[in-house]
Amino acid sequence: MNKIEMEVTVYNVRLEVTGIYHPEESRVLYDDNMEGYPGAAAEFELESVQLEGIDITELIAGDVIDLIVEQVIMKHE
Repeated sequence: MNKIEMEVTVYNVRLEVTGIYHPEESRVLYDDNMEGYPGAAAEFELESVQLEGIDITELIAGDVIDLIVEQVIMKHE
């Protein structure tokens, strides 16, 4: 788990985002019968979105939040 601040571009607009990034967790098999931990995909918990220093988090639509999260995860893979 890492708290990160980074810049992303959505619809040609540069945004500064802050949040907590959880890296991907690998699958772990404990024995031959395939039991174990199935792993987990990377996740990003968005805390804030700023445009030119102004917090616009509450104004961002859900589909734009999804695009932001995708970009952050792709940049950290």
